Amino acid sequence: MSNRSKYTWLFVPLLFLLYSAPSALDYVFHFPDEKYYTDAVLQMMDKEDYFTPYKADGSHRFLKPIATYWVLMGSYKVLGVSKFSSRLLFWLAGALLVMVVYFMTKSLTKERKTAFLAAFITAANPLVLMSASRSIPDILLVLFLTISVWGFLEIMTAENPSSKYYWMAYLGAALAFETKGLPAVAFTGISFLYLLFNPWQQKKIGKLIHPASVIVALMVAVSWFVFMYIEHGSHFFASFFADQIGYRVSSKTVQVITNTSLGVLNLIAFTIPWIIIAFLNFAKLKLFISGANPKTKAILGLIALWIIMVIVMSGAVFKFYDRYLLPVIPLFSLFFALVLTHTETRFKKPILNLFLGLTLFLLLINILYALFILPDKILISGTATGAVFFLLLAAGKFKTVSVEVILANTILLLWFNVHLLLYPLLMPNPGEQLVEAIREKQITGNETIYVYGNIRTASNIRIHSHHKLDVVSMDTIFTLPAEKEDILVFSKKEEPFLNLKDYRVTKGSEEWKRVPQEKFPGFLQPVIQKVKESGTVYYIATPK
Repeated sequence: MSNRSKYTWLFVPLLFLLYSAPSALDYVFHFPDEKYYTDAVLQMMDKEDYFTPYKADGSHRFLKPIATYWVLMGSYKVLGVSKFSSRLLFWLAGALLVMVVYFMTKSLTKERKTAFLAAFITAANPLVLMSASRSIPDILLVLFLTISVWGFLEIMTAENPSSKYYWMAYLGAALAFETKGLPAVAFTGISFLYLLFNPWQQKKIGKLIHPASVIVALMVAVSWFVFMYIEHGSHFFASFFADQIGYRVSSKTVQVITNTSLGVLNLIAFTIPWIIIAFLNFAKLKLFISGANPKTKAILGLIALWIIMVIVMSGAVFKFYDRYLLPVIPLFSLFFALVLTHTETRFKKPILNLFLGLTLFLLLINILYALFILPDKILISGTATGAVFFLLLAAGKFKTVSVEVILANTILLLWFNVHLLLYPLLMPNPGEQLVEAIREKQITGNETIYVYGNIRTASNIRIHSHHKLDVVSMDTIFTLPAEKEDILVFSKKEEPFLNLKDYRVTKGSEEWKRVPQEKFPGFLQPVIQKVKESGTVYYIATPK
């Protein structure tokens, strides 16, 4: 193998970073749960307490383990507080996940082609792309669980597995536990039991235990919990388990059936088009599985068990979230890569043409928007980059690349173009607008900013001000500050509950701010006007 081809795998994470950058590195969408982690870390840094997460109001937040907070804190310590540093390490974790899938598949199958495809299918999955664009635990959880299951798969399939795979299996599970708690226990436990009892590659329990890695993993898994118990007592465990089980697990049969159905439907939806390509020629798929060697059957069996597990776990909750399906995406990608490289499949070309058509359509919309509506520099530069990639793909310049890999890149390019178009529509973010407006209204620069309504708004202001403004989340407590010079932030919904007779009210932010209604064709202008009027507007109140 030449030195050049030896490092071609780097294209997978690099392309993932390129395609996902518009959605990941700015608050085009500010996911609601991000506020819990950014607010907590800012409180931890202010209090110089690096072990206890806090809510925005200063009370303890014991709902999730510490790993996500430390990742975010590390980024803030090195790069300062900003929207970029809030997302950076989670974005890079997505690229690292893609790399892990590549090397896991290559190690298990000894096939670079299958490894490339598995990595690209993972990279092009919307759940992975969305999770890498949010500063919440999910992308870290799936990264650590994938490292762990890679270790277990190697232990299962190798006659004398290297000790590094035991470290991966158990330490990966420990880090997953320190990221999101009990879900990591469920996936690790099912993997362990599968290795003991599967009919193809059974392992005796003695072959599964590597004392050093197990002991270190247990220490890593429980260390923060022990510290929290010593520091805060049983209240910590009561709060933690209430979130992990008490508030989350449902006992209502109808709800469980509904959520399980949602889990199945969402898993199908988030694996399109691969699930269509793999299952349309069901006879060939069945023949591939039945004729596979014991090692491949054992791998497929564990994948199937994880899929069942994630659907069951998603069904057992009070409220279904699509991100609960994320842990199984890398293994499902491995399954699709195995099927697509070893069986005869159908409709790859028509599906590729469909996605190429959708991408071309979006490219044309982006070009027209940049030319006639708003010449946004990010839209223009991104569209030019996307157009080059599209023309290279459509012109057949990658003849040595498989149709499946081109399809994955087309899906990624479609994602890229969607978020390029959203950028001039949704930006600047309300937090950015509010910070700019607040600084214009400040007199001393020391005013406290009281934010009423959804606490996400206060969190957004903290991040966009680089944590330089003194922001208080009032939520639904509509009392006015005692100090007359302080500034209020609220939306139309909160205005009736505030006595503003001594305040001067001005607009602080609006959705669709940069959308120029007058530049659209006449028949579209009433529609654009209604969209703009329906957007949330935030106001700033300063003392008269």
